[in-house]
Amino acid sequence: MKHYHYSGDGDQGVQLQGWLMAASRDDAIAQLRSRGVHPYVVKPGPGYIPLKVDEDELLVSLRELASLRRSGMAIDEAVEAVIDTSESKSLLSGWQQVHQMVRAGSSLSDAFASVPDAFPGYAVPLIKLGEANGELAEAVSLIADRLDEESSLKSEVRAALTYPAFLIVISFSVVIFMLVSVVPQFGSIVADSPDELAGSMRLLLGISAILLDFAWLWIGFGISLVALTVYLWKQGRIQSVMWNALRRLPGVKPVVEAWEVIQFCNSMGHLLTGRVSILDSVQLSAESLGSEYLQARLGGVCDLIRQGESLGHALATMEVFPKLVVQMVAVGEKSAHLADAMKEISRLYTRRMRESINKAMSVLEPAVIAFMGIVVGGIIISLLTAIISINDIPL
Repeated sequence: MKHYHYSGDGDQGVQLQGWLMAASRDDAIAQLRSRGVHPYVVKPGPGYIPLKVDEDELLVSLRELASLRRSGMAIDEAVEAVIDTSESKSLLSGWQQVHQMVRAGSSLSDAFASVPDAFPGYAVPLIKLGEANGELAEAVSLIADRLDEESSLKSEVRAALTYPAFLIVISFSVVIFMLVSVVPQFGSIVADSPDELAGSMRLLLGISAILLDFAWLWIGFGISLVALTVYLWKQGRIQSVMWNALRRLPGVKPVVEAWEVIQFCNSMGHLLTGRVSILDSVQLSAESLGSEYLQARLGGVCDLIRQGESLGHALATMEVFPKLVVQMVAVGEKSAHLADAMKEISRLYTRRMRESINKAMSVLEPAVIAFMGIVVGGIIISLLTAIISINDIPL
């Protein structure tokens, strides 16, 4: 499954554009036609699209929409009221797209799916659930609750990474300053005795010369790299690569695995509580995940469930999640309390993720300090050694 961007006309002649998830371009066109949209442009996009809106503002808007819907207001009027209170341009654009599609006859879930950079992926299956059981306000509240929980967890991670990131930036800046300013000065001092220089000092002088002689080339390369990074980040391609890379790092892997379990089990718990079938719950939960790897593995789980296998056995066969998760799912199935088991797994792995983050940060901070200390200290020692050797000062 991947995102496809489309442009087309609705049944009422309204021009529509947005995104949808589909297995192929033909599948995307078929979905659009079933919704009454006549597409004239359908382009494939990345597997993951990052949010462009402020999560706090989105959270407030979702809670307002839930409150307005509970008061009995029609969905198009409720969305229009939310538009009037939105201040962020990116969020306002998203709500306007939703309002346009709802007024044209599309469902709220299809409207949310058309703006994946304004609403999280798990919003669509939960909205579908609310539309199916007539509890749309409760579904929107569930989305807000999950967004609030995820925002809190992300804030913890950002706060934990702030200090190591600051150390890395400062240390890197110090190293660059020494290479382009301090080392050349020492090079002029020892220029008359190049044969007496140690290998480390020659290496530093070589690196310094490369940086200074090709300064404009490095500056242009840096600007181009930043621009390319920003572009790929907005496209969601860097996140996908980073996520796959993080899954292989020993210290970070437990955090990533815990986060994937939390996302899946949160969706499953809400969907099963709403009396959605296990197969549909797995499919909808898979669509809400940002990892293409997990989506593919869960697609195999769905195939096994269609063949009559239990969810626990299917998860064990496809080796999607850790054994503890599979065991708890199997116990939940046997006791007919699978939804409660999913919620308990989510709570358990939330605690585990916080513990893993704390452990990773306790190792990362001293590691960064030690590494940069070695680099900066090595440069200083090389400089001092060069001066001592040139002036014949006995060690």
